[in-house]
Amino acid sequence: MIRFKKYKVQRGDTIEKIASKIGIPVKDVRTFHNQHCEISDLIEFGLPIRFVEYILLPDLKSYVDSKLSEQKALKKVFSNSENILRLTWIKNVKHEYGTIIQYRENNRLKNKVHFTSEVEFLREQDNHFIVKLQINQVYVNDKAPNLVIEEFASEISKVLYPLVLCLTDKGEISEILNVEDIQRRWKDLKPSIVKYYKGGNVIQRLISSFEKNIGSESLLRRSFEEHPFFQIYFAPIYQNHSSDLSFTSYGFQTQTLQSVDEFETDTSKICVRRKEIVSRTNFNKDLELLDEYGKRVEDRQDNDLRKKEFEMGKLEDGIDKNLDFQYKLNHDNKTIFSVTGFVNSRLNNKTISTVEFETYAINYKEKKEEILNPISGQIDWNSEVINEKEIKEPGFWEGFWGR
Repeated sequence: MIRFKKYKVQRGDTIEKIASKIGIPVKDVRTFHNQHCEISDLIEFGLPIRFVEYILLPDLKSYVDSKLSEQKALKKVFSNSENILRLTWIKNVKHEYGTIIQYRENNRLKNKVHFTSEVEFLREQDNHFIVKLQINQVYVNDKAPNLVIEEFASEISKVLYPLVLCLTDKGEISEILNVEDIQRRWKDLKPSIVKYYKGGNVIQRLISSFEKNIGSESLLRRSFEEHPFFQIYFAPIYQNHSSDLSFTSYGFQTQTLQSVDEFETDTSKICVRRKEIVSRTNFNKDLELLDEYGKRVEDRQDNDLRKKEFEMGKLEDGIDKNLDFQYKLNHDNKTIFSVTGFVNSRLNNKTISTVEFETYAINYKEKKEEILNPISGQIDWNSEVINEKEIKEPGFWEGFWGR
């Protein structure tokens, strides 16, 4: 049997005022009342309550227990059979990230880079997302650039940001939208750079290379695609997944497997795992395996990514590159909360290069529905009519006019 509490409606009350006073979200107050009241007592948002004497409410303990139970319950990532993972547009979304990139050769650390960045979602446009990216001061081995060449490279790279990018519905960069702004910033900065960094051929070559890259959108985009942050953060993770919550694609010499955990984590994150190999074996459009001479390879199981677990600093024979990343997405808009993982690449017969990558959202807070807001001191949940104190202490005009 459902245990009810009652709130006696006062002059001028709306459902919003009552919800604020008793500390329960307004939609929950309205839903519970309308589910259990007489048809004549139904209430609406935003309107004064004139002909309803009592608002029906759940018992506080039962309500809190049910809310806590909902929060602890496992939530499925996909609510229908289509299994489509897509960004959801939410206005004014901006994330700050801390990123660490470690470069290794045969598992020996060579360099460590760290920086912070901001990604701001500006608008949705024709099934694309327009975002602004800012990468801040880059530190190498925990130090700011101190060599002349390092300082020079750091200074000229500042004109690249902020970047305004157009992303496809899969999350890839399709276009850099503010190339002219970058060129203008460089035009303003160049005289002071040339004057300060009086150098020889090395400086001139760097300037020439930089100017060539920012000379066209395609060249600039290509130069960014070589950077681990751009490769990994803007990977095409937003895909249509099969019934087993996976997505597989084949390129000329690549095989990619992406899978999504069925349930969200305890912290309401969506886990996406993305694995890929680059092989001397070619994959044709019919998903047959061909060796480098075009001959069919019968043993497909050797290349089943579902069964493979990669390790940093290790590559199987015949594999030139592999990667393994876990993305955690915010459940409300599917934006990236964190990415961790690595890429192994074969430099030569003796050397395997590894890029270990970590990025985490800093100070990100999802909107959470509070179980209880601040409650008026005149509310007593132990009474059947919870605002009985309020009723016994009417104001002057309340008593003069009545209800």
